[in-house]
Amino acid sequence: MRQQLTTNQLLAARNLLLELKKFQDRRLGSVENVMVLKNNMLPNTIVIKYEKNYVVAGELEYQFAIAAIKQDGEIEFIDKKFKDIFEKSAFLSECIPFDLEDTNSYQQID
Repeated sequence: MRQQLTTNQLLAARNLLLELKKFQDRRLGSVENVMVLKNNMLPNTIVIKYEKNYVVAGELEYQFAIAAIKQDGEIEFIDKKFKDIFEKSAFLSECIPFDLEDTNSYQQID
Protein backbone atom coordinates (compact mmCIF):
# COMPACT_ATOMS: atom_id res chain seq x y z
CA MET A 1 0.00 0.00 0.00
CA ARG A 2 1.39 3.38 -1.03
CA GLN A 3 1.77 6.23 1.42
CA GLN A 4 -1.09 8.75 1.20
CA LEU A 5 0.06 12.37 1.39
CA THR A 6 -1.84 15.63 1.18
CA THR A 7 -0.80 18.73 -0.74
CA ASN A 8 -0.34 20.61 2.57
CA GLN A 9 1.88 17.83 3.85
CA LEU A 10 4.04 17.79 0.74
CA LEU A 11 4.40 21.59 0.81
CA ALA A 12 5.37 21.57 4.50
CA ALA A 13 7.97 18.84 3.92
CA ARG A 14 9.46 20.62 0.92
CA ASN A 15 9.51 23.94 2.82
CA LEU A 16 11.34 22.36 5.77
CA LEU A 17 13.91 20.82 3.43
CA LEU A 18 14.31 24.16 1.64
CA GLU A 19 14.85 25.99 4.96
CA LEU A 20 17.56 23.48 5.90
CA LYS A 21 19.24 24.06 2.54
CA LYS A 22 19.05 27.86 2.97
CA PHE A 23 20.55 27.55 6.47
CA GLN A 24 23.52 25.74 5.03
CA ASP A 25 23.79 27.94 1.90
CA ARG A 26 23.97 31.08 4.11
CA ARG A 27 26.84 29.39 5.97
CA LEU A 28 25.02 29.64 9.30
CA GLY A 29 26.09 26.08 10.03
CA SER A 30 25.95 22.63 8.55
CA VAL A 31 23.06 20.24 8.09
CA GLU A 32 23.92 16.56 7.80
CA ASN A 33 22.26 13.15 7.63
CA VAL A 34 18.97 14.50 6.31
CA MET A 35 16.54 11.66 5.72
CA VAL A 36 12.92 11.63 4.66
CA LEU A 37 11.24 8.63 6.25
CA LYS A 38 7.94 6.92 6.86
CA ASN A 39 6.99 4.85 9.87
CA ASN A 40 4.08 2.43 10.15
CA MET A 41 3.46 3.61 13.73
CA LEU A 42 2.61 7.04 12.27
CA PRO A 43 0.51 6.23 9.19
CA ASN A 44 0.35 8.89 6.49
CA THR A 45 2.93 11.01 8.29
CA ILE A 46 6.23 12.10 6.81
CA VAL A 47 9.20 11.98 9.17
CA ILE A 48 12.27 14.11 8.49
CA LYS A 49 15.40 13.44 10.53
CA TYR A 50 18.45 15.68 10.44
CA GLU A 51 21.48 16.87 12.37
CA LYS A 52 22.46 20.52 12.54
CA ASN A 53 25.76 22.03 13.71
CA TYR A 54 26.15 25.77 14.29
CA VAL A 55 27.92 28.29 16.52
CA VAL A 56 26.19 30.38 19.21
CA ALA A 57 28.24 32.91 21.18
CA GLY A 58 31.44 31.17 20.15
CA GLU A 59 30.25 27.73 21.29
CA LEU A 60 29.60 24.87 18.91
CA GLU A 61 25.98 23.66 19.15
CA TYR A 62 24.54 20.38 17.92
CA GLN A 63 20.88 19.68 17.21
CA PHE A 64 19.38 16.29 16.40
CA ALA A 65 15.83 16.74 15.14
CA ILE A 66 12.99 14.46 14.17
CA ALA A 67 10.07 16.29 12.54
CA ALA A 68 6.72 14.58 11.99
CA ILE A 69 4.63 16.25 9.30
CA LYS A 70 0.94 15.51 9.64
CA GLN A 71 -1.62 15.52 6.83
CA ASP A 72 -2.76 19.07 7.61
CA GLY A 73 0.83 20.26 7.07
CA GLU A 74 1.54 20.80 10.77
CA ILE A 75 5.14 20.09 11.71
CA GLU A 76 5.72 18.60 15.14
CA PHE A 77 9.25 18.03 16.41
CA ILE A 78 9.04 14.71 18.21
CA ASP A 79 12.71 14.14 19.12
CA LYS A 80 12.12 15.32 22.72
CA LYS A 81 9.06 13.09 23.23
CA PHE A 82 11.02 9.88 23.65
CA LYS A 83 11.85 8.69 27.19
CA ASP A 84 15.45 7.85 26.37
CA ILE A 85 17.91 7.11 23.61
CA PHE A 86 16.71 3.50 23.42
CA GLU A 87 13.12 4.51 22.71
CA LYS A 88 14.30 7.03 20.10
CA SER A 89 16.54 4.41 18.49
CA ALA A 90 13.71 1.88 18.43
CA PHE A 91 11.46 4.38 16.66
CA LEU A 92 14.13 5.25 14.09
CA SER A 93 14.89 1.59 13.46
CA GLU A 94 11.27 1.15 12.36
CA CYS A 95 11.53 4.02 9.86
CA ILE A 96 11.85 3.35 6.16
CA PRO A 97 13.54 5.82 3.74
CA PHE A 98 11.02 7.61 1.58
CA ASP A 99 11.65 9.56 -1.65
CA LEU A 100 9.46 12.66 -1.97
CA GLU A 101 10.64 13.14 -5.54
CA ASP A 102 9.37 9.72 -6.64
CA THR A 103 5.66 10.31 -7.25
CA ASN A 104 5.18 6.54 -7.68
CA SER A 105 6.03 5.98 -3.99
CA TYR A 106 2.99 7.84 -2.70
CA GLN A 107 -0.58 8.73 -3.55
CA GLN A 108 -1.45 12.41 -3.34
CA ILE A 109 -4.82 13.03 -1.71
CA ASP A 110 -6.60 16.21 -0.67
